[in-house]
Amino acid sequence: STQSTWGHLTLGMHSIGSALLVVCGLVAVATAAGVTLTPENFDSVVDGSKHAFVEFYAPWCGHCKNLAPEWEKLGDAFGKTGDVVIGAVDADAHGELGSRFGVSGFPTLKWFPKGSTEPEDYNGGRTAEDLVKFVNEKTGHSIKIKKAPSAVHELTGANFDAIVKDPTADVLVEFFAPWCGHC
Repeated sequence: STQSTWGHLTLGMHSIGSALLVVCGLVAVATAAGVTLTPENFDSVVDGSKHAFVEFYAPWCGHCKNLAPEWEKLGDAFGKTGDVVIGAVDADAHGELGSRFGVSGFPTLKWFPKGSTEPEDYNGGRTAEDLVKFVNEKTGHSIKIKKAPSAVHELTGANFDAIVKDPTADVLVEFFAPWCGHC
């Protein structure tokens, strides 16, 4: 697979490699997972002609790094709809865009509804499922994320003993805090 860099993400492209999207004479790098936005292309990409969901991030930010795979799934899910832009701004490198939209922490997510260039703050969950649900509600789409089969089980009080104490299985348990950047 070819490699493409999208801001804070290094994406393995399994389908078509990076494409160049020419908008009003400006070039924005587009991948299956989204559009890298800069001061040079922001206004031509987020111009009100489409819905846009934009992440303002900093490459050094732990919360941004945790969001990266979820944002990639979101971009993959909506990449082919044609009426939704999933974009990302390195607001550390392009502080003027962050300042323009009132970004004071990372990551900051902003929704730009079709027909407007004024954003709405997004304060919902940070899983791919939460993000897709939000975009679906805003656009009327019914996109779903395809989940790969997994041998990982989420342990709860109801199933912990049955899974962990199963004498026929080898079990490895990870204890973590979802908010922790180190986990």
